[in-house]
Amino acid sequence: MKKLLSYLKSFSISVFVFLILVALTNWACGIYLTKIGGEKRHLLPGYAEDPAYAEAIFNDYHSIAHRYKPFAEWQMLPYEGRTLHITNEGLRFHTPPSGATPAPIIRFFGGSTMWGEGSDDDNTIPALVHQAINTGTVINHAQLAYNSRQNLDALISTYAKGEKADVVIFYDGVNDAAFLCPKEIQELPGHRLIPLFQKKIYGGGKQLISTVLNNLFTKNILLLIQYRQNTGDQQPSLYDCLNSGKGLSVAHMLMANWEMAHELVSSRGGKFIAVLQPVSYIGSPQVEHLQLHEELGANFRFVYAELQKLIREKNYPWVYDFTTAFNGEEYIYIDFCHVTKAGNKIIADKLSPIVSQELNPVH
Repeated sequence: MKKLLSYLKSFSISVFVFLILVALTNWACGIYLTKIGGEKRHLLPGYAEDPAYAEAIFNDYHSIAHRYKPFAEWQMLPYEGRTLHITNEGLRFHTPPSGATPAPIIRFFGGSTMWGEGSDDDNTIPALVHQAINTGTVINHAQLAYNSRQNLDALISTYAKGEKADVVIFYDGVNDAAFLCPKEIQELPGHRLIPLFQKKIYGGGKQLISTVLNNLFTKNILLLIQYRQNTGDQQPSLYDCLNSGKGLSVAHMLMANWEMAHELVSSRGGKFIAVLQPVSYIGSPQVEHLQLHEELGANFRFVYAELQKLIREKNYPWVYDFTTAFNGEEYIYIDFCHVTKAGNKIIADKLSPIVSQELNPVH
């Protein structure tokens, strides 16, 4: 009996030491992944003028947190930083121009590109449009990773609260393709965090225990193995929109969301503008400084081609295709879709006269 107890004691100690070593290895892999995969976009050519300020922009960006938001799923928590300010309502704030007035009310909806990832508060698209038109109240409703359906839900909630809008702008395309084309998104409509919500909310006690154990012992080790495997030539297929019914559905649902948003806004006396946003895989922008995922690019080109076909067929006067806005030699993109403040200025310069025309139509 004593031998058995001694054996069990030795075995328990060995298992405990092994688990400690695995946990330490997992922790070390996490530090290494942070070092090799940390934020480096402030070093790109588009920020050569002031990389230190660009680093501050990304430090603020990585400091934000989120809360649950009914129907649209998530929204930012309030935040105050050097380059970024989020209101108590979870909306990004910018300094209004000197000529701003309470009315008209202009509302912008979109994902992180409209929100302004890569720029400070006063160089987002809504802020730059506000400076250009120098009137009214401009509200940036954009949230990270929102697609067109979530923007529609956010718009409905705005009207449900009794809030008004004279002009509403939707800036879509990137998140519908990038976050609905992954194979793990099996049903449409959907959004980026469906797999996470399924695990965290509906996974039950076993899933919770599995998540804790994974985070403690294996998560970073497996991520490092995956990173090393993905640096080779052969990578697993991650997307399934290319030449598929799913790809067509993504495009048609985006157009349907725009049509419903247009009906909501126009029936309440407002003007609606929908913009198909640029992405690095479309047109002829400068991208030699980027490492782009070609499979994602192929899926994008398929979805965008169908969207552009729908835009031509329907010929709505309120839909605009901005996909060629960044063609040229300037370093605009900082990844596959986000851009510098110069890119935001290009979009704002194209959008401002359209907004002005809607506010002051010439008959």
